[in-house]
Order: sequence, then structure tokens, then C-alpha cells
Amino acid sequence: MPANAVLPYIDAHCHTHGLPFDAWETLGSSGCAAVVLSVGNPHVYREIHPEVPDWNVMRHYWEGAIRFAPEAERTHFMKVFVAVGISFMTYWREWQLAIDALPEFLRMPHVVAIGETGIDPWQYWGYQWPAEEGKQAFAEQIRIAKEHDLPVILHTPTQRKGFMPEMPPDRYKRHFLDQDLEIINRIGLDHRRIVIDHADETILEHALKETKAYIGIGVGVTLRRTGPIFFADTIERFGSERFLINTDHMAELACDLLAVPKTIREMRRRGIDEASIHRVVFDNANECFRLGLADGR
Repeated sequence: MPANAVLPYIDAHCHTHGLPFDAWETLGSSGCAAVVLSVGNPHVYREIHPEVPDWNVMRHYWEGAIRFAPEAERTHFMKVFVAVGISFMTYWREWQLAIDALPEFLRMPHVVAIGETGIDPWQYWGYQWPAEEGKQAFAEQIRIAKEHDLPVILHTPTQRKGFMPEMPPDRYKRHFLDQDLEIINRIGLDHRRIVIDHADETILEHALKETKAYIGIGVGVTLRRTGPIFFADTIERFGSERFLINTDHMAELACDLLAVPKTIREMRRRGIDEASIHRVVFDNANECFRLGLADGR
């Protein structure tokens, strides 16, 4: 029997900066040792933009989270890291200015990754990325990641009603993941610097076989079918070497704040060894993002 019911974990992708004080206290009290905030998505704040956002808006999102990180650490007793990048879930005017500024932001305290980013046809507020322009903006971020040897949190889209309905559901994520990987491979970014995120049963085996990337599985929001049971099934089937757990918590959607502790308990009940559990909830993220954290056990 484990000596302690609470195991320290790293939430490898979330938008927790949009959640209230009490949510942070719940997370910290239930074992969250660190979070990696993805901060380029305006919708995670429940903000509405009546016109296409520009670089000044994007800069506000990036800078606000970076300023927030040290205060959150002092208040909630966990480490707070930030990933900055251009999300493709809404179009941005002047996105080239964001690309120009990205290297400067990558040198700022608390920033450990680029992302989340990845081609997605579904757009908030209907502000559509022109297809080739989106690929260019994505490629620029991958190029910068390679130059700075930093990881990329790679968003894979969730199929939504009204977008490419002619595509079978089991092909949807794979279709856009393949487009992302074509650009990644052309630029030559080491797959080990990539986290293929929002992974589900439609891309798991392909990602494991065709890449050397880490695989991120979100367990904390209702939008996706993945959860504690799915995550435990995956680790039982494929092992623990390349998987990262995350919540994808955001203010826009209903969240289970105890999703990671529930997943840990599910894996323990199945008899998955403690080293494997610790690897997928702490060690892999610590290594991938080069966080340099002591495990706290």
C-alpha cells in the first residue's frame, strides 16, 4: 500500500490562470506540484472579441500570465510555468509581430515552451485563419522552437459539429496531426521536443509508432472523452515511457479539479507500479520541459 494517498503531480497543460482562487487552493491541496499554463487562447478566459484580435491583445495574454506566475507560486505553494504561442482557434491580426517577439518572451522567467499551437479548422467567433497563412505561422513557431531547443505543446483538434462533417470521426485528429507533422519534419524539429496533446484512441498508436514525441492526455474537462479510466487503460496497454498527464482546465468549460488524483487512484487500484505512475504524472513532464523539480516524495 502506498505510504501517502497524495502523490505530487505536474499538470503538463492547462489554462488554470483563468480559474478562481478556490480552484487553485483545491489543486494545491490535492497534490499539484506544478502547472504549465498555455496562455495564447483568448476563449479560455471567457472573453468575447467583437472583432479580430490583434498583437496588442495577444501580448496582453502572454504578459499577464507571466506576471501572474510568481504571485501564484507565493500564494498557492506550487511552481507555475508558462507556454506562449499562437493558437489557431481564432485568427489574429498582426500575428507576424507575435512571431518577431516570441524569442524575447522565451527568455522570460517562467516560460518553458511554445504552445499550444497546431492547425485547427474550428474558429472562435468565426475569425477564420486562411489555410496557407495558418501553416506559415505554425511553421515559424516550429522554426523558433528548433532554434531555441524548446518543447512545443502540439494541439490536436477535437471534431465539432459543422466542421468537415464529411470526415469520419476516427480520421479527424489524424488528418490535422499529419499536416502538423509534415511541417515539423520538413523543418527538422526533434520529435522529442514535441508533446502531441489532446491524444485519444484515434491517434495514440499512430503517434507512438510514427513519432518519438511525448503524448499528452487531458483528463480534466468534459469536452473530451478522455478521463481517468481512459488514461489508466492507456498506461496499462502502452506503458509509461512517453505519456504526460494534464487537465486542460479552463474557465470556459466544466472542470474536474480532482481529475489527476482520481487518475492516480485508478492506476493504483489496477496495480500499476508506483514508478510507472510517478513517471506519467511527474517525471516525464519534468524531463520534457526541463523543469528541474525535485519529486517531493
